[in-house]
Amino acid sequence: MKTIHDVVVVGAGPAGLALAYELRGLDIDVQVLEADGDIGGRTRSIQLAGVPVNTGAMFIYRGTRAEKLANELNQETVPFHPATYGVHIDGVTSVAGSTPEIAERLPLPPESKAALVGFMEGLAREYRDHVSDEAITDRAAGLANETVAARLAGLPGPARSVIESAVRGGAVGDAAQLSAKYALRYLASYIAHERDNRLYPVNGMHALPRALAANVGSGTAIRTGIRVQTVRELDGLCEVSAASDSGQEVLLARHVVMAVPAPLVAGVCRDLPEWKREALRAAETPGSTTFTVAANIEGLPDFADWSFVSTVGKKFDAIINPQPGVMPADGIVRFTCYGNSAGFIPGIENDERLIQEWTEDFLAVAPQLRGRIVGAAAASWEHCFSVLSPKRNAALADLQRSVGNVHFAGDYTSETAGSHGAYHEAHRVAEALREALAQRMAEPAAARA
Repeated sequence: MKTIHDVVVVGAGPAGLALAYELRGLDIDVQVLEADGDIGGRTRSIQLAGVPVNTGAMFIYRGTRAEKLANELNQETVPFHPATYGVHIDGVTSVAGSTPEIAERLPLPPESKAALVGFMEGLAREYRDHVSDEAITDRAAGLANETVAARLAGLPGPARSVIESAVRGGAVGDAAQLSAKYALRYLASYIAHERDNRLYPVNGMHALPRALAANVGSGTAIRTGIRVQTVRELDGLCEVSAASDSGQEVLLARHVVMAVPAPLVAGVCRDLPEWKREALRAAETPGSTTFTVAANIEGLPDFADWSFVSTVGKKFDAIINPQPGVMPADGIVRFTCYGNSAGFIPGIENDERLIQEWTEDFLAVAPQLRGRIVGAAAASWEHCFSVLSPKRNAALADLQRSVGNVHFAGDYTSETAGSHGAYHEAHRVAEALREALAQRMAEPAAARA
């Protein structure tokens, strides 16, 4: 007879690993299957010039499940304390502490400068009106059904380009997709110099998933290099077909949790009802490319104050310095460039020509750093984080809803998306599984057989 596992988790990213961690202490058999050769998914960190840097998710948000887990597992974090904002357009980079200062230095017509200042200061006011104790309040609920694009219609072209690049850099997706509610978190918070809602993990975002994996229960196995091909319900159980270098295998489980990007779910779970497929289509999860540059800024202290610079017309949409205001002991700042509009670029990690092209684009924004680059690396994701769109918001209940004993957890099923959303969803599904498994254990032995 084949072993019947209590839970099979498809995907060893933040959601899958947090789910296994949340189920620790139960006398159950949990199998976590990951297609990649490593765990952590889009929290991947790499070493660049001797320090961990993030290639996907960047921050742990305060007041979230991610922060609770980080504290529980003794992850070292430092606050993100921006004091500036920046814009690059038409060969000019302007970084300053106030919006009027930024606009004044840009090569824009007066009407565009005035419109840009008005729009950005309006966003900052709206942010302060809708955020309390590091969280977006219920007052912002109505903004979930409005896109950022609806607000840009009256902006002059150059000013609109600046905001559109900032939206793409701060969030996966464009202004026509991103809801106005989450533009507060992923755009307005930078403009407002929010200092209380983001934490930067000193050892990289990858450190938290690794800590989760190291602390799962003894009944949990985490297996990499296992590509799940199909999941289907069969005679009250879930049948999971998978492939690895060792060949094909079939696992039976009482419950399956799909903790992979939304576009992969429908291809694996082939018997889903149409309402679920429609919800998954609403969870757009486009590709993205990130580029990290390590630059020696000794003698150029202004670069230590860079926090977020939106870039118009470059391969990337924004540059983030995750530790602004800090002059590193080694004098090297690691800037991460988010190329969400670039999409998925397979093979860029090892393509020296493309890496050089992206380096030149970075130097066009920061020409003073030419000759000071000490390291550069790229990463590309076919399915990055789910877009926080009104369309996905409307489908959220169906995205979270289980189909039989197949459950769904990830940034695509969360209200906030991103890795912090994935950690929250792991907790939600773990609570439901705890209840279901407890009910089963309470049944007579004959009924459970």
